[in-house]
Amino acid sequence: MGSTPAAGAMNTSRRPDRRSRRVPLAVVALAAVALVAVAACASDDDGDSSADATTTSAEKSESPESSEGAVAEIGTFEVGRDTTTLVDDSRPTKAHGGQAELPSRTMPLEVWYPKAAAGKKGAAGEKDATFPLIVFSHGSTRRAVHYAKTLEAWASAGYVVVGPDFPLSKEGTPGGTDYGGIAEQAGDVSFVIDQVLASATDPGRPWAALVDPDRIGLGGQSFGAITTVAVAINPCCADDRVDVITEFAGAWADLGSPGPVPAESAPPALLVHGDADPTVSYATGQALFDMYPGTRRLLTLVGSGHDPGYFEGLDEPLDELVTRATVDFYDQYLKDDPEAAAQLDALVAAAGPQVATLTPPTEG
Repeated sequence: MGSTPAAGAMNTSRRPDRRSRRVPLAVVALAAVALVAVAACASDDDGDSSADATTTSAEKSESPESSEGAVAEIGTFEVGRDTTTLVDDSRPTKAHGGQAELPSRTMPLEVWYPKAAAGKKGAAGEKDATFPLIVFSHGSTRRAVHYAKTLEAWASAGYVVVGPDFPLSKEGTPGGTDYGGIAEQAGDVSFVIDQVLASATDPGRPWAALVDPDRIGLGGQSFGAITTVAVAINPCCADDRVDVITEFAGAWADLGSPGPVPAESAPPALLVHGDADPTVSYATGQALFDMYPGTRRLLTLVGSGHDPGYFEGLDEPLDELVTRATVDFYDQYLKDDPEAAAQLDALVAAAGPQVATLTPPTEG
């Protein structure tokens, strides 16, 4: 795949113009709660949500004023799809579920990317056009493609979205998910970022040239959300290239760390959780919100469980709310959209408190 930084290595030099930071909050003790939440992921993540689309048709005909880093409505871009496989030869896949240890970590990668502005001639991916990158981590016993409708909607708003299938938590893993593998999956996320950025000149992956290396976000659901939080704020695994995260039904797992990174090192976070979640309890989500060291907001899905809202993109009302809310949050921090925060507030207000509530921004 071409020359790369050391596989799985973290970038420890923080860019001075990345994020505005604040003084950290006191850390809430969540380790025991997180372990229960991780184990509980096994029960409700065995879903059959799937999607097989290869291209998303745009809903609107207007293109953004500038294709590079510009704010764009969902549906502005047609969406291309690619699949590839990444192999990290520097780290093994441990023995699990009757499977012997493997010498490397192999990850199929699903990619959704802006292909062309709807109603316009020519590709959005012209030589000088770049878009923020979002790396999405799937839940236990799932695959990235199960979230395709949501991830395609993100891409149609001007994002390159990639989703790895993790070696020991994807659908079909022998013996089921390795719930002790959060740190390894966090390393996988950083490895994916390394490889995508190193592929910018790879003719076999033309979408990689569309990625702006200075605008990177993360997303994830359930066990993937726990992984996302680890990459964002756990000292064991934190990757300072990450500018913002959204997460669905996640939790904090300490992984032996005394607490999260300082507030000035934590990316802004939109935490989404159903208040009737039987798998990762709403109290666990609230505890994550309380201890998160950086700027964060909590979007509560009223009366909702562990999976609703996350898989269907624009096809279901609750999923549309979550999809549009996450795009607004990404736009605020990855595209410097001055209107995005107000749009997010208005979106949730229009849905009504019987559907969802949203905390104001809370600083660390």
